[in-house]
Amino acid sequence: MKERLLADLDARIARHANGDSSGVLEERALALVAELTTLGAPDAGSLGRVAALHLCRYQALPAEDGEADRRMAQALYTNLHTVDPRLVPPDVRLAFGLMSPRDMGIALMAEYERTGVLDLVERAISLFRQEALELRADGLRLLGVALLCRYERTAELSDVDESVAVFREAVAAAGPDPAEAQHGLAAALSRRYERTAQPADLAEATDLGRALSGG
Repeated sequence: MKERLLADLDARIARHANGDSSGVLEERALALVAELTTLGAPDAGSLGRVAALHLCRYQALPAEDGEADRRMAQALYTNLHTVDPRLVPPDVRLAFGLMSPRDMGIALMAEYERTGVLDLVERAISLFRQEALELRADGLRLLGVALLCRYERTAELSDVDESVAVFREAVAAAGPDPAEAQHGLAAALSRRYERTAQPADLAEATDLGRALSGG
């Protein structure tokens, strides 16, 4: 039942994207949404479809008639963004002034610094993992910082190991200005040396520190 309703919505949204808005403007489209609400609490996938439908209706209607659909689309997309910014398409984030996954991750880390709630770091790491695939050096650096923060709380050696590896990738991807990534790598190596007492980590961290200070 749910799959059929979602498939019908998907087809209407796809037709709108191809220039035929009749499907999203039909009363049946809103009836599909009403039927979805009878099936229990909606999941992110359902909310995304409903938000997209209202956005399509807003785009297809005259400005004076589409305001209610715009407000509904913005409210739904804002709720989805709170759960995970990646649930909101980039162009929609831009249109509604919502933060990118990168900026949301940075905000979560700032909130973690204020509150110490570890779940905020977990959410930031999830966002930065995706951003690292797209932003390369900057995303990798942010991921390395978040992993190091989690290590400081949990003392999981795998976190500091991954942080070192991620910062190495960030340095390699940084081009002519790797200083921020090198600072992160030196910090991660120092933390790992404190845990494992591997001389190579201390030597590399020391060399990086000297290079960064111009010594």
